[in-house]
Amino acid sequence: MGLLAEVNAQLDKTIRKQMTVTEKQESSTSVPEATDLGYAEGKLISATYLYTDMLDSSGLAAAADKESAARVFRAFLNVSTKIIRSLDGHIRSFDGDRVMGIFTGPDKEDRAVKSAMRIKYAVDHIVTPAIHEEIPSLKAEEWRLKQSSGIATGETLLARAGFRGSDDMISIGVAPNLAAKLSDIRGEGTDAGYVTRIGKGTYGKLSDSHKLSDGENMWQGTYSLTMGGKSYNYYRTRYHWEFS
Repeated sequence: MGLLAEVNAQLDKTIRKQMTVTEKQESSTSVPEATDLGYAEGKLISATYLYTDMLDSSGLAAAADKESAARVFRAFLNVSTKIIRSLDGHIRSFDGDRVMGIFTGPDKEDRAVKSAMRIKYAVDHIVTPAIHEEIPSLKAEEWRLKQSSGIATGETLLARAGFRGSDDMISIGVAPNLAAKLSDIRGEGTDAGYVTRIGKGTYGKLSDSHKLSDGENMWQGTYSLTMGGKSYNYYRTRYHWEFS
């Protein structure tokens, strides 16, 4: 079969074939894998997305050899994954120095926010000291591991894309895109130190225990971000969440 015929065959399976969409039960914290979906199937879910990015990868590359840099990448991604999964989040994507977690079911906003705050605590108080102990050159260069997290909630369509043996699950909706955009914000000037940002919809569904600390609101806002020609409000915080 020639390439043109193969392209048309794929269009028959995608554009020209109606997708069957089912809704996920709100009470369940599970998230399907790509292999759980057929190529013409989709799953509509209400979900909270968390993107967390490692910052200053270029500075790391300049301060450390390739093997040491790889160890830092692995430490950040592995610790972030462990924290997200400990709060019933599901990892469905890695993109270089970024990890995406999906939270569904009851308290999904609380669990996503707690994950982001625990990642901040782990990065500042556990992972960075370990890195400086094991890789003294990074301490000498005053390179510190830093991260930025973005969180947003909304109705999202999960679908399977690609070919057998080389496919992935894609998330279609405002929430994953907004979470990714919020994680891209690099705090500078008066924004320095604020590494967790959440959409207004997520903030509105947080319990008081995830909004307040000793009676004080942990969140500042609202601020505005433009995406796709539309404006979205978000909140930011400097707070972390220690391990119990």
